[in-house]
Parts: sequence; C-alpha cells; structure tokens
Amino acid sequence: MRTAAELREGFLSYFESKEHLRHPSGSVVPPPDDTSTLFTVAGMQPLRSFFVGLREPPAPRLTTVQKVMRAGGKHNDLDDVGRTERHASFFEMLGNFSLGDYFKDGAIDFAWEFTLEHLRFPEEKLWATVFAGDPELGLGEDEEAVRGWLRVGVPRERIVALPRSENFWQAAETGPCGPNTEIYLDRGEALGCGRPDCQPGCDCERFLEFWNLVFMEFDLGSDGTITPLPKQNVDTGLGLERAAMLLQGVDSIFSIDNMQAIMRHVEERTGVAYGDSELAIKAHRVLADHARAMTFLTADGVRPANEGREYVLRRVIRRAVQFGRRIGLDEVWPLTEVVVEQMHPWYPELVEQRQHVADVVRGEEERFGETLTRGMKLFEEVAARGDISGEDAFKLHDTYGFPRELTRELALERGLTIDEETFTRLMTEQRERSRQTGTFDVAARLADAPKSEFVGYERTEVLTAIVGYEDLGDGTFQAKLEQSPFYPDGGGQISDVGYIEQVETGARADLERAIRLEGDQELVFRGDGFAGGDRVRAVVPWSVRFPTMANHTATHLLHKALQEVLGDHVRQAGSAVRPDKLRFDFTHGEALTPEQRASIERRVNEQVFANLPVRTFETPIEEARNLGAMMLFGEKYGDVVRVVEVGDGWSRELCGGTHVRSTAEIGAFTILSEGSVGSGVRRVEALTSGEAYAYLHERVHEAEELRAEIAQLKKETRKPKAASGPEVVEERRNRAGDVEVIVVEARAANADDLLALSDRLLQASSPAAVVLGARDDGRAHLVVNLDRSLEERGLDAVKVVRAAAALIGGGGGGRATMARAGGKDPERLSEALAVAERALVEALT
Repeated sequence: MRTAAELREGFLSYFESKEHLRHPSGSVVPPPDDTSTLFTVAGMQPLRSFFVGLREPPAPRLTTVQKVMRAGGKHNDLDDVGRTERHASFFEMLGNFSLGDYFKDGAIDFAWEFTLEHLRFPEEKLWATVFAGDPELGLGEDEEAVRGWLRVGVPRERIVALPRSENFWQAAETGPCGPNTEIYLDRGEALGCGRPDCQPGCDCERFLEFWNLVFMEFDLGSDGTITPLPKQNVDTGLGLERAAMLLQGVDSIFSIDNMQAIMRHVEERTGVAYGDSELAIKAHRVLADHARAMTFLTADGVRPANEGREYVLRRVIRRAVQFGRRIGLDEVWPLTEVVVEQMHPWYPELVEQRQHVADVVRGEEERFGETLTRGMKLFEEVAARGDISGEDAFKLHDTYGFPRELTRELALERGLTIDEETFTRLMTEQRERSRQTGTFDVAARLADAPKSEFVGYERTEVLTAIVGYEDLGDGTFQAKLEQSPFYPDGGGQISDVGYIEQVETGARADLERAIRLEGDQELVFRGDGFAGGDRVRAVVPWSVRFPTMANHTATHLLHKALQEVLGDHVRQAGSAVRPDKLRFDFTHGEALTPEQRASIERRVNEQVFANLPVRTFETPIEEARNLGAMMLFGEKYGDVVRVVEVGDGWSRELCGGTHVRSTAEIGAFTILSEGSVGSGVRRVEALTSGEAYAYLHERVHEAEELRAEIAQLKKETRKPKAASGPEVVEERRNRAGDVEVIVVEARAANADDLLALSDRLLQASSPAAVVLGARDDGRAHLVVNLDRSLEERGLDAVKVVRAAAALIGGGGGGRATMARAGGKDPERLSEALAVAERALVEALT
C-alpha cells in the first residue's frame, strides 16, 4: 500500500472485512437542513442525522471516504494554501463509524490493527493522546481510552492527556460531540524542537497526528451544557493526504502521488517544475489544491458568484488563474480534466458533470482574465511606489474589479503593507452612497416609521393607515402601513400583488413590490394622491392569493412525496411559489423515471383527496427540531419559529408562507416538467387548482384530437398504396421534462410521407420531438422533426438523425429542427429509432 488510491481502497476494504457497510461520500455541500457550516468539513457530517437519531442508518457500522472542503466560515484554510506544506482547502477523509454498536475499545482495536498491519508504521514510533477532562463540561480524564491503549500494547509513557482544545471534538457550536483520542507518528528528533520533554501537543514538526477517533456520546446545547446522546457512537477521521504523505516518506502533502499528477500537467504546459523557485512551489501547490477544489465544488452544484459558498468557488478559480498566469499557465480549466481522470473511480459524479465543470470553470476564467490583465498593470505601477495606500487599493477594487484578497496577497509577497483602515472606510462610504441612492432603500428613507404589523395570514383586506411615506418620483412612492395584508418576497413565495385605496377620495395605488425587512416590511406603490397619515383600504385580490396559497402548501406535499419515493436524502434546494405555478428544486442525483414521476404525482393527489388539515403554530426552535420539522439550509431562524403541519405530523416544515386550511383546497396537482439544474439538484414545475384543471382539460382535448387523427391515418393505411399515407406499425410516447418524445415506425412510406406525418404530430403535441421511420422497397427512411423552441435548448435534429442513420447503413442531413436520412439496411430500423429516441430523451433530461 503506497499510492493514495491504494490507501483509499485498502481502508474501505479493511473495514468491509470488519462488517462495515461501504457508504458513498456525501456532497461537499451540506444538506439544506444543516446550516452549521458552509461546506462539509468532516466525514461524519453527512451522517449527522444518523448520529442524533433522526434517521435509521442503513447499517450499524459504516465506512466512507468523504470529500471535505475547509474554505469558509470558521473552517477556512484557503489563504494558507501554497504557503505551507500541509494546508489544503479540499481533501479526503477516510472514516469508520459505529452507530450504537462498538465503542472505545472496538475503535481502538480497529485503528491499531490497521496502523500496524496495513499502514505498517513502526510500533515503537506510535503515540496516543486522550482527553484530559474539562471542569466546565463536568468531565474528567478519559480513563477508558487510556485503558484501551494500554490493552493493545501502547506504553503508558506514550499516552498523553491533552486539553479540550486538542482532544474534544465538535463540528459546530452545537450538536453531536465527544472526547477523542488521536494517534501520532514520531518522525524523528531531526524534525523536533530539541527539548527533552518534546511529545505530542508540541508545536514542532516531530510528532504528526494522522488518525482521530471521536467518541460521539454527547449533544452540546446552545447554553454550553452537554447531554448524553441516545446511543454511544464512534466517528473516526484519517486524512488521506496526510496518511499518504507518511506512507510515501515525503514531508509535504503536495509531494504525494495524486498531487504530483496535477503538477506534472502544469510542468508540461509551462516548463516550470515544482521546485524551480519559491514562486513555482507556491503556484504548484495552489494549482494542485484549487484544481481539486473547483472540480468538486462545481460538480456538486456550486456556481461562481459574490456570496457564500459561491464566492468561495469564485475565489478558488480566480486564485488559481492568478498563480497560473504568473508561471505561464494560460488556461487552468483543463486541470479539471486531470482531476476527473484521476478521481472518477471513487466519485462517479465527476464523469457525469465533466463537461459542465469544464464549462463553468472556463467561463469564470475567461471573465476574470480581462480583469486580471488590467488590474495587474495598475498594481505593478502602484507597487513600484512602495506601500499601497487605501485609495490605491480601493481604486483597484472599485474601478478595475481587482479582488481585495489578491491585492493583499501580492503586497505580502513583495513585503508591502496596505492601508487597510482607509480602504475599509472608502468601502463603507461607497456602500452608504449606494444604499442612499437605491430605488428601494429602506433604512435611509423610512427608518423612523413604526413597524408594520403583518395580518396577511388571517386577512386579505384591512382598513389601515400610512405610517411612513416617501415620494420616489415617476409616479411611485414607498410606504409603510400600520397593518398590512401584503406578503413580502421571502421563503420562496413571491411578493403579493394588490392595491391600496384612499378612504376619503377613492384614489388608488397598485402595489409593485412588498419588501421583507427583519421583523418588518416596506411597500412600493404606483399611484398619485397619497400622503403620510392617510387612512386606506389595503386589498390582496383573493383570485391571486388563493392559488398562491394552494401552490405553497403543494410544495410541502411534493417535498414529502419526493422523500417517500426517492429516499430521505431528498431536501429542498430552492423554490418559487407564484399564483400561476410552483417550482421546486430538490437534492437528487438522477432524472426521475416515468414510474417515479407518476408515483410522486399520485402521492400528492392522494393527500389532497384525503382532505388533511393544515395548521400553523409557533414554537421554540429546539422543540421544532425535536418534532423533526424540516429546516432549509441557509435560512436564518430565530429562537421562536413558525411550523406548518400537514395532517397529524405527516409533514412538518418551518415556513413563513401563506397556506390553505386543508389539502382539499389545493385541487388537482399535476407535474409539468422535471429536469436538472446542476449537479445533484433537480427541478420540478407543477400546477394546482384552476391552472391544473385548465392544463389537464387542454391535454385531454389534444389527446382526443390526436386519437381521431391516428385512427383516420390507420384507416387510410388499409387503402391501396397509391392513395394511402404511412401505415403505422408501432407508436410510443415518452415524456422528457415538458417535452413529449413521439416515436413512430411505419411501412410503405417514403421520406416525404414521413415528413407530412411528423408535421401533423408535432402540431398536435407542441412542444414535442418526433422521430419517424419506415421501410419501403428495400430501404429505410428516417425523419427527426423538433419543435422550434428545442433548438434554443441545444438540440440538433441533424446530429440525432445521423447517429441513427449509422445503424441502417446510410447518412442524412437537414437543419437543426428537421432532418432526414436514408439507408439500405431496413432490418435495423427499430434499433435506429431507439438510438434517436434515447438521444432526445437524454438531451432533454
């Protein structure tokens, strides 16, 4: 066992031999109900619901290799990548887990056996550390762990007790936690500090920790107290890169084989090797780490943007571009291909998202390239004058879009300082100017107005007063109402529409937008004749509010139905609730099969027909967690939360939206489309109530017309050939998102006959993709006819027909929306139609 790949597989195989279930890695993005961290920072994090008893684990013993990202919030190593030998933003964590099965003795036994017999580290060089205890937690030294190490043969003098900061593990401020014990390797006095009492816990490089065994037995509350978990659990973490470094006898994680594979690619394209200079060393480290980080982040659905984890990805890509340019690497996006080739056997999502990853990284690189070229020129001019003033740093950022972090990093390399105080002041002043001139500025305009009381849960019409008013010009004004029925944008539900009407004059102003504030709201209206203090009637039309309520409650039924059909891994990843339709994004790695889609639709309608009550109540957030209420990632919840419950606990979610009183009020539910919106995230669009009825009624009408047309066509096929159209042998239909894929095999027809039939089918089923084939006089004919809207989605009829024509021994051509082909092997026509059908369905899903 020498390579990183051998270590990865060897670890999993060893624990499989010890009755552990090999469990796949979770996403590097935590599930929506885990708001504790920006990224997955530990091997146990995707298994958290098993540890706290919210879900039943698939087995009491699990083993995983988890992809981990530490580049945001408290867990942020990004700025140190490149400067040290062991800092990485992305790494892999090998782990074995016991969920109420074995505890401290079992964990120590497994770790010791694997370390000696598989890693083959010298026994005399191994040390252990244990938790020394902590009075605030009411815990003493972990004597059970000490006895465990003594039992396997570790001398007492090589067992060191360390404080809570070193040997007590918790992933976040609250949640599962417990004492831990760690295994260290003594790398020799040459790397030490020279002190005779040097041992694990010293800051020198002699003793290196490589395996952490966490005894997960407590739950840490927000008040700092601990309570026992329902079961005693074990969570271990063996960093793959660090262990590989020790196995391979190198001093840096960047010298191990899987990092070197990326560095060889860089050297081949730049002629600059890893050790050529200080800059080369730093650049190679950054590129090796960031190539992996940007590949896995993008494959797991993160997109470059300016906030949160999206901003981290943008920084990762741009930092890689900057260092790549400095050693002559013109393009960094091809590094993602190296990562995919190297890592896909363990992470199949990389193959599925290969092209998407390359496109996203390349797009961000191209956008940043122009900024970098302009900004570097100005930076060099500024740096030539010495230390960088706050004004110059601000100009780089504000005028040239040069990242603040990059200015700081370049200055540090040159031994220059930046006037951070002035830079921060200028940034603050700029934000203040932007805020004061913003169209919907709230704080600056109506900061002194009383808070508005939202009464929209109970009422859609109310007599109230304008308690805050500001004319915006152009016939619009901002206002705050003493009481407001208007629901503001938030929680996936769009802002209400409606109007206010002046009681005395009857003047009317239409609501343009309801803006959500913390515990408050503000409204923007279009109209004249209003002023502060006016008494007004505020109205939300029931014809708009009711379908919005129906759609919002339907998203809760859909969420639960998706979990029942697809599994508990499904979590909401976004939504849009409007009066005309709903959109629901959810975590799932594959397209829905027709059977799954039908089952989900059926389950939602079953709950509608069951007429389940829908009730809302407020409760402390801890109580909501105890009830199992679903929470969304990224949402900020207060101490008291609003829970929406369907039935007797069939569904519980934290939600501030408006809802119907019973599921029967939703009416019919139908899925319009289902498709991918990124790695591991799917999207369903659906209709309820009147919109669903209108849609289904239209579909029935279309189906009746099509059946009549097909019946007529079949009738005509019985006539002599000279007066007939194509004779339909087989017809099948498949739904791909919002598009109907129609496949027809006919006989006694030429390409012109097929084209005429395809036009009729296309008109009757828009949007549709039609594939027709026929045998005629010893030849085969194919026609692919696509709705014009599909060209904008990247479909090309010519590519589809040529792929199919290869099976019938021919070729074809045409245009993007219609193409034809012929061949001399009609016996393979059915296969050719299947190839064309599969190509269309895959492209549309």
